[in-house]
Amino acid sequence: MATWWTEAPGHAEILAARARREGFDRVVVVGGDGTLLEAVNGLWWESQGLQPSVGMVPLGTGCDYPRNFACGRTLQAHLATALAEATVPVSLGQARLQGLDGRSHLRVFVNVLGLGFDAGVIARFRGRRLRLPSKAAYIVSALQELRNLKRYQITGELNGRPLRLDVILVAIGLGRYFGGGMMITPGASPHSQHLQVVLGQRLSRLELLGLLPAIYAGKHLDHPCVTGCYAEYITLAAEPPALVEADGELIGRTPLKVEVVPAALRFAGYPLTEAIPQKV
Repeated sequence: MATWWTEAPGHAEILAARARREGFDRVVVVGGDGTLLEAVNGLWWESQGLQPSVGMVPLGTGCDYPRNFACGRTLQAHLATALAEATVPVSLGQARLQGLDGRSHLRVFVNVLGLGFDAGVIARFRGRRLRLPSKAAYIVSALQELRNLKRYQITGELNGRPLRLDVILVAIGLGRYFGGGMMITPGASPHSQHLQVVLGQRLSRLELLGLLPAIYAGKHLDHPCVTGCYAEYITLAAEPPALVEADGELIGRTPLKVEVVPAALRFAGYPLTEAIPQKV
């Protein structure tokens, strides 16, 4: 057993790759969803060694991925689950997009990928580092981003079907939650072989603000301007180009291609009941 401390953004990816090369059979992430995202990418793209299973002790500004599992309600319970032998297979989303450096990038994510309004909120949330609890800081950032609400014309394909819509946000989920407990993709499951895609279309600032309580309850798909569907892959271009975030971290811009990789990893946790049925 070894304990390694991250020292800068991106360091968890390097450490996780090292753990795989050195033959560790379990990597336990102590941190938030962003740290988990880095670690999973480090494990996934490292070619040497067997793929370790992953555990998580949620201790960060955003800890939404563990909400998809029965891991306990205390840090002690989460630690016990993260170290236990029981694991479940989980899928990954693989995204090809334009990185923030302008070059083509391939990244994997475990929870929710978002573009448009959500990515703008993340940019504010990460840029200002508000001294508030994660949920409150996310809501404040969302209210600030409302003043800068943009519409995007997206074109692409959804499982080969043409897609052309005006939207303010797109969420693509394997997990149900983001933003400190918002159930943005309520029909998603980490164990599924498909992604849930939620499209927020011609919503005004007032309508979007009024939807916040419904999003926390996973009831926003009842709104006539919000639609949901399931897909194994989706390609998107946006005009103007849209920022893209994954698991609470900015990873690039459109154009974007996302596909599901079923049962790609094993996660230390216990499955919840089936995803909540929703109108799509």
